Amino acid sequence: MGTLLEWFRTRREVKIIRRIKEDGKKVYNCVVQFKDALSLFLKKDMKGAKNAIQKVSNIENECDDLKRELLTELTKGELSPQVRNDLAHLISHLDQVANSANAGARRLGVLKPEHIEPIADMLLEMVDKSIEGAEVLRDTIEIEIEGKTEDVDASITRINYLEHEVDQIHYRILQKLNQLDYKEFSPFVALTMYQLIGAIEQISDACEATADFVKIINLQAARQK
Repeated sequence: MGTLLEWFRTRREVKIIRRIKEDGKKVYNCVVQFKDALSLFLKKDMKGAKNAIQKVSNIENECDDLKRELLTELTKGELSPQVRNDLAHLISHLDQVANSANAGARRLGVLKPEHIEPIADMLLEMVDKSIEGAEVLRDTIEIEIEGKTEDVDASITRINYLEHEVDQIHYRILQKLNQLDYKEFSPFVALTMYQLIGAIEQISDACEATADFVKIINLQAARQK
């Protein structure tokens, strides 16, 4: 039982497996909640947006708590060093998805809707593709845990494609921003907008990094057959 994939297939340490599945679902919910926050913000429902931003923060905190619990569990289980290390990396990669959504939500909290209205449609498109990426990643983690690696490659390819699409939208946003007159925007607002866009892109980047790590796990298992 040298690789993480083999460990998943044995169904040992059920508590850890259950919590990894829970973490994948919470990470996905965090990204969905960020979309709600952005939509309410663009509709100028500032009270609703504020509540949604807080929900993103709460879910991200829950993901952090779950991460700490999982890492603690790893020290208790009878795991090989490689399995323990791979699980820790998988959990950390997943956590980055929620962290990125929360980073984007925090930036919304200090901006005004008019600041991002010129790029609103493209931001929403980025987030929609990031949500799909997080959804596919959640399902990929569950498939991986079931040991059905033959179904994983297509999911990983889809996540890679979505990340590329987000990159393309990011580039279009930068082109649009370069055409706007920002004389009325302070340097702080400009920097915060840039950070918001970067945080949204980082959601899909983190999904891709997690998916790529799953692929590495499977390649390790294939080499040891």
